[in-house]
Amino acid sequence: MLAIHLTQFGEPEKSLKVVDVPAPPAPTAGQALIQVEYAPLDHHDLLLAQGIYPVRPELPTAIGNEGVGTVVSVGPDVTQVRPGDRVLLPFGVFSWSAQVVAKAADLSVLDKSISLDQAAMLSINPVTAGLLVGLRDLPAGSWVVQNAANSGVGRSIIVFAKERGLRTINIVRRAELVNELEDLGADVVVVDSADAGARVREAIGSDPVLLGLDGVSGTATTLLLDVLTDGALLVIYGYLSGWPFTPDPDALKTKNITTTEFWMYQDEFLPRLPALNAQSARLVAEGKLVLPSAPVYQAADFPEALAYFRKNGKVLLDFNPHRA
Repeated sequence: MLAIHLTQFGEPEKSLKVVDVPAPPAPTAGQALIQVEYAPLDHHDLLLAQGIYPVRPELPTAIGNEGVGTVVSVGPDVTQVRPGDRVLLPFGVFSWSAQVVAKAADLSVLDKSISLDQAAMLSINPVTAGLLVGLRDLPAGSWVVQNAANSGVGRSIIVFAKERGLRTINIVRRAELVNELEDLGADVVVVDSADAGARVREAIGSDPVLLGLDGVSGTATTLLLDVLTDGALLVIYGYLSGWPFTPDPDALKTKNITTTEFWMYQDEFLPRLPALNAQSARLVAEGKLVLPSAPVYQAADFPEALAYFRKNGKVLLDFNPHRA
């Protein structure tokens, strides 16, 4: 069967190979055999390939941090899933392989009304958003400020915050995104500029802003610090700028701002992932959350998919040979 294997840590174009490998053995007690349908290629997958992601598996191995599949068969005494169920692939089961075996108890069954492309992208960006907006216990009506508001995580933050009764301040880089995010439910959207902080204050008055979510880092953090108020928590969850988190220490001290770095697979968050998978699926099924679309490439065409990703962003890899 077809898989995409990481052969060495380093440059993805050289270290990620399309290979033919034996199919997995039949599932044993507590396991399920799954046909992988779609699996995304995203930034965190390449970080893993480069050896700079918190997960560092033994090589060679398939990688891929999320995906959706169909249960083919189950082991003895498995009651959580049955053949034909559509499921999310859990953390630790690398998705870039035509078939995988997983613990049945770790699988989240999806309503088949959710399209395969939306299902494939459910378990990281929306779940990250659900965790981020819950990192501080804020009363309804409180403000949360974020950059990278047009990203997959950023769009999900808008929806999850609204579900919790929170209001969002959203920083973007292009004016054409303002109306689009407002239609999604964003309360305030501003384009990053020298006067963005002042425009935020015009919109929200003297209200406190006690939670900031930074997916960009580098110089972009400065605007978040400008908007946040005394005693706020600033969470760094991404580095889209390519630059490290280097805030002005005087700004942190003056406002008594606490900072923390976030990774969704920390031990404290793992028990919450199944419920957030289910909530994400519900929001998509209800039409409240629409994940950004991505083109689909056959897994055998991985080099072309990677080249597209380098220029344009996320793609989906199709591992079901019956659709080829």
